[in-house]
Amino acid sequence: MELESYRNFLAIIEAGSFTGAAECVHVAQPALSKQLKTLENFFGAKLILTTRGSRQLILTEAGRILYQKAKYICSLEDLARNEIDNIIGGAVGTLRISAANSRSALFISTSLKDFCQLYPKVTYEIYEGGIAEQAQQLLNGITELGILSVPITHEDSFEVLFQRREELSAVFHKEAVWLDHSKADITLKELAEMPLSVSAGCCDLLKKCCAEASLSPQILSINTTRNTTLQWAYERTAVAVVPIEPGEFLGPDLVTKKISDTNIDLFKTIVKVKDRPLSVIAQKFLKFYSQKRNSQQVCDLQKLLGNLHS
Repeated sequence: MELESYRNFLAIIEAGSFTGAAECVHVAQPALSKQLKTLENFFGAKLILTTRGSRQLILTEAGRILYQKAKYICSLEDLARNEIDNIIGGAVGTLRISAANSRSALFISTSLKDFCQLYPKVTYEIYEGGIAEQAQQLLNGITELGILSVPITHEDSFEVLFQRREELSAVFHKEAVWLDHSKADITLKELAEMPLSVSAGCCDLLKKCCAEASLSPQILSINTTRNTTLQWAYERTAVAVVPIEPGEFLGPDLVTKKISDTNIDLFKTIVKVKDRPLSVIAQKFLKFYSQKRNSQQVCDLQKLLGNLHS
């Protein structure tokens, strides 16, 4: 089966109509219909249903499977083209990343910003979403790398490339009425008496910890993104509860306190689909990230040793 047939099948699904797909791929509608019929004959199954009197397209179960696989098949051709371009013209291409809503902004500032300076011809596609969306994007070949804040579903399908521990922390505005400057940490019991803004990925974890301690947290807001969660703290309306990387600085107006009596394994994790090759650009990024991570670990160790000697 020719790749053009797969690409045009994807165009029909993503445009939502034969008319929209024809305009997008510059192929006449009768030709698209003929290609679809050829696909259905080849696989021996109906792929798309159209309802009488409606322009809506409905994917059959066979069509859904082919849509996912066609995404991957076409992404392999794009991967080959990018790698050949890299050989001919140096590091060019697109790095495609699935990022947790709470991780994308920090990931840009701590990693992608510097990588951009090393490889100015590289462009980026960053897809933000929850863990289920990230898993599907990776499996379908839409993205190559996943930046996760919670454990991924279908673990057998993925390979962990890097993992860094995080701490569930409470974030206060420096002038918040709830802030006790005399303590470095805070307990769940103290936190349960304050209005809380919680990132969606941590909400269930926090509730579970509180339930085990027979506490009922006062959750004011549950938020999809970490920026929104922190905004409540900026406004001095709530205390934000989010994962924090070691040494992470949130700015001069915010104070971070570790929640001392939680026993939660939180990690920022970078994954890829198991047994699937990575593009040259993704490989270069992983090498860069590894070197940067090792350098940060050395700095953290030197800082720790300095504190011990002082």
